[in-house]
Amino acid sequence: MYPERIGGTYSYIYELYRRLAGRGHRVSVIASTREPEARPPFELEGIRVHEYAIRRVNPVSSTLQHLRNTTSIFERLSAEQPVDVLTIHESQLGHRLAVGPAGRRVCQLPTFHAPVFLEFRFDTAWKVRSERSPLKRLMMRASEPPLEYWQRRFETDVLRAADDILVLSEYSKGHIRREFPSVDLGRVSIIPSGVDTHRFRPAGDRSAVRVRLGLDDNAINLLTVRKLAPRMGLEQLVNAMPDIARVAEAQGHPARLTICGSGSLKPTLESLVKRLGLQESVRLAGRVSDEDLVAHYQAADLFVLPTTDMEGFGISTVEALSTDTPVVGTPAGATPEILTAIDERLLSADTSSEAIASAVIGWLGWRSEDEGRSRYRDEVIAKYDWDRVAERVEAYYESKLDLHARDRDV
Repeated sequence: MYPERIGGTYSYIYELYRRLAGRGHRVSVIASTREPEARPPFELEGIRVHEYAIRRVNPVSSTLQHLRNTTSIFERLSAEQPVDVLTIHESQLGHRLAVGPAGRRVCQLPTFHAPVFLEFRFDTAWKVRSERSPLKRLMMRASEPPLEYWQRRFETDVLRAADDILVLSEYSKGHIRREFPSVDLGRVSIIPSGVDTHRFRPAGDRSAVRVRLGLDDNAINLLTVRKLAPRMGLEQLVNAMPDIARVAEAQGHPARLTICGSGSLKPTLESLVKRLGLQESVRLAGRVSDEDLVAHYQAADLFVLPTTDMEGFGISTVEALSTDTPVVGTPAGATPEILTAIDERLLSADTSSEAIASAVIGWLGWRSEDEGRSRYRDEVIAKYDWDRVAERVEAYYESKLDLHARDRDV
């Protein structure tokens, strides 16, 4: 399944499958579109994309449309030419396909990113808290249990139908262990996500990049790239800024934080920045272009990942590291798996604003140790370069396909 947007899981799908197509594999993706009408099948960097349009009325109606369309398109594709491997990234799109006769005929290797029902629970809890209408809050609370039940049921069925399950981290495997106990953990394989190290690379002249972005070259420039949503920890990061700014100022530099991204939390963050008097220290840059995203990584002294929960991998972490920008992150999700392998000092004690401030202030004390070194980028090239990751996934698909064929012949 190939989503329309790029970012996070969507970026993973795009980057992986265009590389597999480039390695000579026939790759077809099924994608919903936000447009009123779907385009005819088209090529995207070697990937054959098959779109379908849906009318977004309510979650139940949308899910039924997804299930009907993904199944019918897959049946048409498999009738034209046999499909070897089916990988589902969103269970609510591919559930009917996974458990139906068409899906059972092929080797199913879904990629599990995070429990959808838990993400739904986090988002609903925040929406209930921020909703002013008592009636709407009551309706949200009433609809949450059945929707969460079916999301969990769909995800369980997709995982149990699989020949094997690919996850991006030990953290995601732990979610399967805790939330889906009926799934055999022996059928779970770990291959991390990747980063385009040719695109995400250090700048030749960082000062020039800062000038282009309007950043103070004398400042300690902090950066985070996040969807503006509650579990991303952005409020904690902003609350940490007064302490960080005082220490940086004592060292002779102002501290500046740039937050790239868009989302429903923007008004809350704007209000918090104003209340703390941080208008000169914190900038909400909104959603930036792909070109400017790389430039922001290159211009930063430090990237901060303040997530409070559900960080299945952390693509922005490895993107920053690939530009040789250090990352301070919270011990949430898969972040410790990436950062502790480099330097345990990069990990905060917990997800609180005090712990984030302490970790960043600690980095201010030892950051001179990194001068003249490229250890962050070296780590990424060794473990997370997309070409190497794609090669590992290719070998994984081929090995599981061989096992599936042998089991079918028995």
